[in-house]
Amino acid sequence: MEEDKSKLLAGCIILYNPIAEVTKNIESYLPFLDILYVVDNSENPDSDLEKKIEILGSKIKYIAAHKNIGIASALNLAARLAVEGNYHWLLTMDQDSRFSDTSFFNLWSEVIAQNQKIGLVAASYTPEYDRWQKNFSAQFNEIHFAVTSGNIINLLAWKNVGGYEAKLFIDEVDHDYCLKLRKIGYKILISKDVLMKHVIGEDYDQGDNKLKKRGRFTLHNPVRYYYMSRNVLFLCSKYFFVDFNFVLARAYYLLKALIKIILFYPDKRIYLSRFFEGIKDFALSRYNQYGSAGKQVDIHG
Repeated sequence: MEEDKSKLLAGCIILYNPIAEVTKNIESYLPFLDILYVVDNSENPDSDLEKKIEILGSKIKYIAAHKNIGIASALNLAARLAVEGNYHWLLTMDQDSRFSDTSFFNLWSEVIAQNQKIGLVAASYTPEYDRWQKNFSAQFNEIHFAVTSGNIINLLAWKNVGGYEAKLFIDEVDHDYCLKLRKIGYKILISKDVLMKHVIGEDYDQGDNKLKKRGRFTLHNPVRYYYMSRNVLFLCSKYFFVDFNFVLARAYYLLKALIKIILFYPDKRIYLSRFFEGIKDFALSRYNQYGSAGKQVDIHG
């Protein structure tokens, strides 16, 4: 008789040229999983690091893609494997995320027992969450969007919405997935307490700028701005008649990103070039990985 794994939890972590510290991040949640799919998107996987990861235990299933297939495709691969393994829920993690408070896993099991139509349960990584939220329970708020790292996703919901949008590759994958969940009535929950540490880009000290102010902001690799402009415009066109408030918010976000590049960024020429390449490829309906036509790719950083 096949084991019922509806109460057990699978997990996945997506790697791209990771550093050795990733093993410490994995150790923060591995004890709470029945199996962990490690999907390595590195073109040249580090065999030494692979061994260090596999040594962590028999729960590890290491999968080397030998190319960067993107976040969305890697998540879909892990979700398919989990479904084939008869799991109903999947933890999704980035390589630079770890749990600072493992009570999340007990809270997750309690909230799904309420038999609500829950699409995903997310661990909060910041106390400064400024988007729409609504009280759901003593431990969770209902929200509209969650980043892909630190989610426990309902795999039946994943199947019902057709998985993650592979053509997006990296940016806006989380927004698209959450919009698809909400469109068919699934709830998205986030912990009220900060339970996870998560890194988004690099803090850049802009020093004295043209506005005569000092400040810090998140700086990504220039190629991320290609995906940002292309994919934001794709979602704005896709959901224009579905969620116009979302469209306005993302258009404003894109405009702010452009203004920041012009006013504050180092090497603004390369950032602007990638930004406008994304707009061009959106107009031409090109959704391949940046660099597929021979350009150098390094999207994580």
